[in-house]
Amino acid sequence: MKSLLSWIDNRTGIRRFTQEALFENIPGGARWRYVWGSTLTFAIMVQFITGIMLWMFYSPSANSAWESVHYLQEHVKGGSWLRGIHHWTSQFMIVLLVLHLVQVVVDGAYKAPREFNFWFGLALLGVTMGLGLTGYLLPWDQKGYWATEVATNIVGNTPLVGDYLKQILIGGNEAGHHTLTRFFALHAGVLPALLIGLIVLHIYLFRKHGITPAARKTALSARHFWWVALFTMAFALVLVGMNWQAFPPASRPLVGVIPAILTGLC
Repeated sequence: MKSLLSWIDNRTGIRRFTQEALFENIPGGARWRYVWGSTLTFAIMVQFITGIMLWMFYSPSANSAWESVHYLQEHVKGGSWLRGIHHWTSQFMIVLLVLHLVQVVVDGAYKAPREFNFWFGLALLGVTMGLGLTGYLLPWDQKGYWATEVATNIVGNTPLVGDYLKQILIGGNEAGHHTLTRFFALHAGVLPALLIGLIVLHIYLFRKHGITPAARKTALSARHFWWVALFTMAFALVLVGMNWQAFPPASRPLVGVIPAILTGLC
């Protein structure tokens, strides 16, 4: 085993990378100012995992999207739990991004030479909000439909190019099947790819410039806390796994888009 690991390390340098990642000096030890970025990364990982699992049951069609979500919610064991994690984690991601942005501003981490990383962070906030908007329509229920109507009408009010942008976004003059498929393509393909690219650039620049220098009184006591973070995340996952049936889903059924409203007949 040692010879295999040495062979891999000689060709990848993974040992040095692991040492740098797990045993980096953290000025002052555990601090709230350090948690938002790593917590956000964990939330993004949860979203990718739960999103792929939801994808296995979802049918991106105006005729079957609502039924596929209803089947997942009501008939798949753990389906409502899985969808709930994906939904609420998306809400937490916005909060975490804002907290991370506030922390960056307070610490002055937007100043030279970290300007590009700050801009990438703002772009990540925009992409995350786009993921939330596009995902909201996918259940194809009344709430998602009318929320999307509001958002696309706002786009349509853009001076000069508003109507053109709205038609591109919804695939016609009114929301329908092509709107759903376009939002699904954005939510499951385009925006996640853009998110991964921005995260890679963000982390690369963070590793290049390092943590924003702390005050001297905290910089003198650097400690490693990777094992604390690992234990905390594992403990949280165990609690969630043990209690997913403790709170049954709400009895109110999902309400699909009413065809008469969708086609503008009433």
